[in-house]
Amino acid sequence: MSSIKWNPRVKLILSDVDETLADLYLPADPEMINKITKILQKEIVLFFITGQGIKSVLERIVNKIPENLRWQILVGHCSGTEVWGFDHSGKLNKNPFYSIYNEKLNDDQKTKLRKIIDKLIKDFELKTYPTMPVELFLNKAGDDPLSIMFEDRGPQITFEMVNAYDLSDDQLQKLKLKIPNTHGHFDIRILLMERAERFFNEEKLPITPRLGGIFALDFAVKGISKTTAVEYVLNNEQVLSSLGLRKSDLTNPEYLEIWGDKFSVIRGGTDRHMCEAVNPRVRTIDFRKENPEEFLKGYNIVTWDGEKHLHEGLLEYLSSDNV
Repeated sequence: MSSIKWNPRVKLILSDVDETLADLYLPADPEMINKITKILQKEIVLFFITGQGIKSVLERIVNKIPENLRWQILVGHCSGTEVWGFDHSGKLNKNPFYSIYNEKLNDDQKTKLRKIIDKLIKDFELKTYPTMPVELFLNKAGDDPLSIMFEDRGPQITFEMVNAYDLSDDQLQKLKLKIPNTHGHFDIRILLMERAERFFNEEKLPITPRLGGIFALDFAVKGISKTTAVEYVLNNEQVLSSLGLRKSDLTNPEYLEIWGDKFSVIRGGTDRHMCEAVNPRVRTIDFRKENPEEFLKGYNIVTWDGEKHLHEGLLEYLSSDNV
């Protein structure tokens, strides 16, 4: 039995989506939707902050939640580039609370970005597939490291490089590329990042390539992270008011909680950026079995110690205290 118990004082939960609330490119389990619904019924606000696009979060999670509860939900998609809310009828607001994408890039720059992405795909001879559950992708692509899932999410473009982040000796021998050893792994994404960075700098585009999740490579607006989205919301009385909250409601660290599964600084864990936006004493639960030595120092990050992990671990956590 886990030593980590439900926090009955929590008012706002900041949560990652992929592998925390739902498996990658799959809808959340009905049991998870039931638990989320019960949390909202307790008048607790949920802020989903993810590298996924808004469409994915709606289809896999939000649209399965009763409409009358959705106004208590925020979605920071594409790693916080935009933050969306819902009205009291459960419909997505007509406009996001903010959109850094449209503020930072004009139409010409957006076109240049996509031309660079096309060039990267051609230069590295990547074979692209639409996004799908990982098992289905592997059935189609096998272990080919140059086969990727590609998605243009608008504010962010993502390569899901399922076979390319930890190459085997056999895969390395078949490739014509010289892959650097990064923290004990041979990862094609590092080469792509270096090439993309050069192209973006040449065109003076405010875009940065960065590692996402376990095997993703995201091309996102420079300077944007999950920290940006959380800070914006916590400091905006208008947004908080739309959720039935005030800044004064969140002064106690026990009133917030963070859920995620990627907090390793060494391995590019993006969920740690949620921590950087709040009081270090806010409890953060990591539902992946990660090495605490790789966490941000001075933050209250605890590793889930139940029998299950990832989204199944979160369900275990929520079930253990009859949430």
